[in-house]
Amino acid sequence: MGFSIVSVEDIDIPFGDLQAKQPEIERFSASTLVFLCDPHEPLTVYILLCQRTLLGKDENGNDKKNSWAFTWEPPGGSREIFDETILSTARRETGEEVNLHGSRISRQVYRDSWIHKGVPMARYTFPLEVHEQLKPQRKWCDRQQQPVGTNEGPIRLREDEHLDYCWATEAQIRHSPLYDGKNPQRQRGLVMLESKKEVILDAFMQLQNSQLDMTYLLSMD
Repeated sequence: MGFSIVSVEDIDIPFGDLQAKQPEIERFSASTLVFLCDPHEPLTVYILLCQRTLLGKDENGNDKKNSWAFTWEPPGGSREIFDETILSTARRETGEEVNLHGSRISRQVYRDSWIHKGVPMARYTFPLEVHEQLKPQRKWCDRQQQPVGTNEGPIRLREDEHLDYCWATEAQIRHSPLYDGKNPQRQRGLVMLESKKEVILDAFMQLQNSQLDMTYLLSMD
């Protein structure tokens, strides 16, 4: 297992305090897991995923190559200097990337860490409930190996971050191919990084066992 589970109360603190607890980490990021049950399929749960673009923008607005291009992932991104907490990062990134706004989160938060291009990094992943009314209209299709269905009203992608989005099931994620960095443009399917796939599958299990305590309320600021 490449992740740990921490209490939201332990990390919903001023960012300087969080960083002081782990001075070896140079860059922090956050992502959110948005689950949805289709009323027409009460036994099926979906999760929202986005597909990374090949090119993004740097801090000066210039094109840059994205790491892990064309992989599918939950909404999320790096902490900005004005984010007061890592939870602020999660909320801001979800709003910027998919135009969804959180109402409450799980009290159990996933943390994983790694070194990317020589930089020690840590990511916090928050199961999140949102204010918006959602329907899984644009779903991953195994037969066509791509999303099918109409774009959903409240969801709007940030085009310099993601190419597309879809709702996917646990089974589809479990059988999704892992990322091949040698030739990512030729990969087909719901390609994912192993670290993100592992967290998502555990969250599905926790949800199905009623072990996600989604009672941590978010402020309206």
